[in-house]
Order: sequence, then C-alpha cells, then structure tokens
Amino acid sequence: MTVDTACVAAVAQAHGAAADSQALQELQSEVASLKAQLTELDRLRKENEELKANGGDTAALLQENQELKANAQELETLRKENAELKAKIKELSAQSAMAVPSTSEDPQLKMRVSELAEALSNEKSTTAQLEARLRDLEGRFISAAKSQKAAEQEAETLKERVQELEAKNRELKTQMEQAHGTLHRAATLSGLDSDMKNELNEMRDFFRDILHQAQDEAA
Repeated sequence: MTVDTACVAAVAQAHGAAADSQALQELQSEVASLKAQLTELDRLRKENEELKANGGDTAALLQENQELKANAQELETLRKENAELKAKIKELSAQSAMAVPSTSEDPQLKMRVSELAEALSNEKSTTAQLEARLRDLEGRFISAAKSQKAAEQEAETLKERVQELEAKNRELKTQMEQAHGTLHRAATLSGLDSDMKNELNEMRDFFRDILHQAQDEAA
C-alpha cells in the first residue's frame, strides 16, 4: 500500500491552518475584552485618586469634630456656672426687695440697697454674656455632633469602596498577567499579518509595563 505523503501533508496543513484560524478568532475576542478591562482599570484608578483626596478632607473634618467634642466639658462647666449665677441673682433680688421699704429710715441700708442693685445689674450682665456664649457653644457642639456622624458614615463608605477597588485591582492584575502570557504566545500563531502582530506586541509590552508599575506601587 502506497501512502500519498503530499496528500497527508496537505491535510495536516489544512488542519493546522484551521486551528490557527480558530485560535486567532479567540485571541481577537480576548484582545477586545482586555481593551475594555484597561478602560475599566483607568476609571478605577481615577476613582481611587478621588477617594484618597476625599479621605484627607474627611480626616480633617474628624479632627475638627474631636476638638469640638473636647469642649463638652467646658460646656457643662458653663451650664453649672450659669445656674449658680441665676441663683445668686434670685437671692440678690430678694434681699433688695426686703430692704427697699426701710431705706428712708436707714442711710446705711439705703447704701446697701444701692450696692445690691449694682451687684444685681453686674450679675445680670455677666449672665447674659454667659448665656450667649453658652448658646454659641451648644450650637457648635450640636453641629459638630451631626458633622461627626456624617463624617463617620462617609469614612465608612470610603473604606468599603477602597476595599472594593483593591479587590478589583487584584482581579485585574491577575487577568493582566494571564493576558501578558496569552499575547506572548499569540506571536507564534500562523496566519497573522504584520499589523496584527505589531498590535499584539504593543499590547503585550503595554501589559508588561502596567504589571511592573503595579509591582512598584505595591513596593
């Protein structure tokens, strides 16, 4: 029995060409997917930079809120002092009221009433200033408490988003490592024109540079 070697070679070549053609189609599909992943990676990097910038603002806000919370002790002291002043005013008012009927008969008592009236006026002025300061501090404290809660919620949201981005970056890094190997092997396929080979080589080098950059950033 005679084997037609030329025929066998032709069949083998046809099968090889078909295999390379299928591999080329799969490669082209994968290249399109990788380009989409690169677009997503660029978007994620920009978002990550924005999150880091917002994280700095949040840290400053939290620091300010901590400083305002430290004023809570001063706020409580002012409240006590205000209550004491009001009690003193009440006492002075009572003493002044009791002394008024006898002022015409006793000059010393008249002087005492005048002193009480002056002290009462001073205490009322001090109390008014204290209450204004107290209202201002209470308003700032309430505002700080609300801001702190909002900042803590924002910080938690940022933390979760950063973790999500880190996981996505790790996933993309793995995919890029696989893509780099695929693109390297693709150069050996037959049936590729020079433009396709150049594009594949450029993409391979690009993925390699991205991987090196990611390794440098991790270090």
